[in-house]
Amino acid sequence: MCILLLNSPAFLAQSLPQINVKDYGFEPNTKQVEITTYNVENDSVMVSKISSYSFNNEGDIESYENRNKQNKTWGKEKNTYKKGRLHNRTGKYSNSTLNKKHYYAYDDNGYLINEQIRFNNGNTNTIKFEYKDNLLHKISSNADDVVITHHYTQKGHLFKKVYSKKQAGKPNVVTNHFYLENKEIFSYTESKYHYKAHIYNENVYIGFELIDDERLKSKLDTGIQRFNKEAPKDNLPFNLQKHCNQTWQFYDKNLDKVIPFELKIYKYKKDALGNKIKYAEAVVDIETKTISSVSFYKTTFKNNTVVGNTSFDENLFSEFKEDITYINIP
Repeated sequence: MCILLLNSPAFLAQSLPQINVKDYGFEPNTKQVEITTYNVENDSVMVSKISSYSFNNEGDIESYENRNKQNKTWGKEKNTYKKGRLHNRTGKYSNSTLNKKHYYAYDDNGYLINEQIRFNNGNTNTIKFEYKDNLLHKISSNADDVVITHHYTQKGHLFKKVYSKKQAGKPNVVTNHFYLENKEIFSYTESKYHYKAHIYNENVYIGFELIDDERLKSKLDTGIQRFNKEAPKDNLPFNLQKHCNQTWQFYDKNLDKVIPFELKIYKYKKDALGNKIKYAEAVVDIETKTISSVSFYKTTFKNNTVVGNTSFDENLFSEFKEDITYINIP
């Protein structure tokens, strides 16, 4: 689910660049992750993409590589660190016009305050980071006129990001994204339309939108008002898992009112400490209700133990197909 993070301009404008293994969903003692993705069409299987991540001893991303086997494109990004902080990032691609370099500047307290991106064509983009009460408060970019404001609970947990994009001669486009345990749970674009919700349940992720239904939107607005009131005080009566269980119940009861836009199924193994290690992932085609692609993970840990492999596994693929039958897809 994090395969494209380093190559995504939107990601660079949304998050701090010194990304730890946990931000990718990997375990802290991970050294390298290799991923092979297979496209599936009418039971015909073909390798579509090969990716890999490497992490240093502190758990920070050192390098990322991606090869698209279908269109023969590739990309590589490498990070260098100084005094434990990200110093620069270099990106090289099969299309050299996309090549770029990122430079990072910090204040006296060690907080990132500036990221400058220099592209091969001579263009530059500057991203500024502002802080409040020692927490990241605002991110702004001069390239896309987007300002992202972060909101936290009394205990310092992120509960909302507000994206505001300037439009010449028009009102700003404002989108509110709400979070629990660092996972986005729902969002809406002002004024109160285009609702999206996210479910993270066991081995399944579902992202869905709501159709234009006043009754459901009124009910959701009430929930948003409650969340905005109680989340800042760390006073919510539910955690992420309980919220997702409730959201799944809502999803199943309103199949005529929901529009899934993404559905993924995961397979995990547990290590000796009980940590969940992802070793396979399937993406479901919503329209055909079949698997469109499947990825297999090979994770190498710092003690050189290995979990999983990148070869196509027919048995796992059959399990994924069986899993789909238990998920309602309208």
